Amino acid sequence: MTAPNKPLNDLMMAQQPIFDANNTLFGYELLFRGQNEDFADFFDGEKATSQVLINLCLGITELNVQLNTPLFINMTGNLLLSDAFFPIDPSQVFVEILEEQEITNDLIQKVAAWHEVGYEFVLDDYQFSRDYDPLLPLVKMVKVDVLATHPTQYKNEIDALLARGIILVAEKVENLEMLALCKKMGFTLFQGYYLQKPSIIKGRKIDSAVQMAVELVSELQNPNISIDKVAKLVEKNPKLSYQLLRILNSPICGIPKKVESIKEAVIFIGLNQIKKWALLITLTSASSQPIEMFRVILTRAHCCQAMCRINGQVNEDTGFIAGIMSGIDAILAMEKQEALDQIAISSTLKGVILNYEGEIGKYLKVIQSLEKNNWDDISNLPQKTKIMLSRCYGEGVLWANSTLTSLQ
Repeated sequence: MTAPNKPLNDLMMAQQPIFDANNTLFGYELLFRGQNEDFADFFDGEKATSQVLINLCLGITELNVQLNTPLFINMTGNLLLSDAFFPIDPSQVFVEILEEQEITNDLIQKVAAWHEVGYEFVLDDYQFSRDYDPLLPLVKMVKVDVLATHPTQYKNEIDALLARGIILVAEKVENLEMLALCKKMGFTLFQGYYLQKPSIIKGRKIDSAVQMAVELVSELQNPNISIDKVAKLVEKNPKLSYQLLRILNSPICGIPKKVESIKEAVIFIGLNQIKKWALLITLTSASSQPIEMFRVILTRAHCCQAMCRINGQVNEDTGFIAGIMSGIDAILAMEKQEALDQIAISSTLKGVILNYEGEIGKYLKVIQSLEKNNWDDISNLPQKTKIMLSRCYGEGVLWANSTLTSLQ
């Protein structure tokens, strides 16, 4: 299996900067883009928001947002009310509540709960309706579309918001005159074409295995599910394994931990976070890779794990993840080094995968020699190793076939 060097050409999202009164960058609003770079051509708000989140955390991008720069992300009411609320570190984001959202008691209670654990909220496209009054104690900022809602018509309301300590954001600032007026009236953050238009972020989207995500979500409904059970479910799918490791590696998720196995990843991400990501992945993705590619990789991983188990001196879970990640370049159609740089694995494990270092590296190399029918390398192995390789590879084939059958 070889991976072409696929360029970063997928349309991922757009970003529009938000500036302070000194024209210094404050943060970025992330905007959904479908097939059109110029506007958000979507009908499903939940799917659009989920796609932005998935692309942000799981995609390979040329994103120029600095990780210490706040991100503004639109969130529909349904996502706010669901258990799929995105698992991103609260210190990294401002959650925008959309203007058409119906303000219900359930929504107010949910926003209060998220606010309690540290999330900051913004009322988007605020039109000074009293319906939003119950949310005002819970919001950090209010964004006013000054093109559609001229601020001079709402001076008293603006003064009242400022008296509450709410930060005002002027959006759709189209000219210098409006910028000056908004500053005079007490706005402190500014966004609009006069300052800078949205810029397109290109990258490479990583599809997910929906069937595995659905199975994982279903299993997670069991309140007595164990960490071991979750780890086994995740291990069955190389792409989901990769995605969860990328989540773990992403600073915006707030879990800076290098791991050696899927079980470690599940422990550090946590069952609740796993559930959230599985729900989001299910909303936005579908697997399109040839089944034979997965068969080879799953066989390799199981074989490597079994050889480590027989050895008794090396971690069998590390052997499994080495086998899975050794084929991630073929799954994602990208260079192996580039793929491995995106995920939370130790330098030791990278050495195993890239340079066949250590005992596990030796096992991985002979397994791949067997896959390629490289009999010269196989013939030079000690007889004991040949027997172990033959036995473990056979077990791997049976296990991979069984696993793939269960997913079809």
